[in-house]
Amino acid sequence: MMVPDLVLFVLLSFVYYNYLKRKWTTEMIEGELERRKEATLNTVEPENINPVKANVYCHFHTVNDKNIHLIQPLAHTIWNECYKDLLSEDQINYMIEMMYSNEKINEGIANGDVWEILKVDNIPAGYLHYKLEEDNTVFLSKIYLKEDTQFKGIGQLMLNRVVDYAIDKNAKAVHLTVNKNNAKAIRFYEKNGFKNIESKTFDIGNGYIMDDFIFQKNI
Repeated sequence: MMVPDLVLFVLLSFVYYNYLKRKWTTEMIEGELERRKEATLNTVEPENINPVKANVYCHFHTVNDKNIHLIQPLAHTIWNECYKDLLSEDQINYMIEMMYSNEKINEGIANGDVWEILKVDNIPAGYLHYKLEEDNTVFLSKIYLKEDTQFKGIGQLMLNRVVDYAIDKNAKAVHLTVNKNNAKAIRFYEKNGFKNIESKTFDIGNGYIMDDFIFQKNI
């Protein structure tokens, strides 16, 4: 082999060696970064990861004069599903008439409350009522969904919407009331990072009371 050829061979070998070295180093670094990424994801609290896997079309409609008539029928259906073992039929009817009249809803909207109807595959299935309060917290007054749509991730979708609203408004927390015996709802809120901060009883008239926990999620 001629000397120039030998020199060229040595130079090419050196270049190829450095190329392989850089490639192996890069692969090792990328592998380590991937392992660290997986380790980090595994340490995230499960309650903060709430994916929605709804296989239906969902759309929120702001309550107005054209759809306000849908609220009371929805409330009657859902409350009789949700509270049949917790409240008497008379109390359910009394509370719906008290809280869901058109006048009461329109009064809230005029004062800045958000009322929304959720349609699932274009069929009314639930509703939300929430508002930003003077103390810079969002009060989630009502989050209700028909029983036959509760296992499709839609309840999560509704709650996420309110939390996103609070974040958008730079609110410091979201809070709500829940019946002390409503174990299913309590589990749902706790899974989403809400904490029980107070026990409170409300006199709602006609001899009825609401015996509730107050749950709050800091933003």
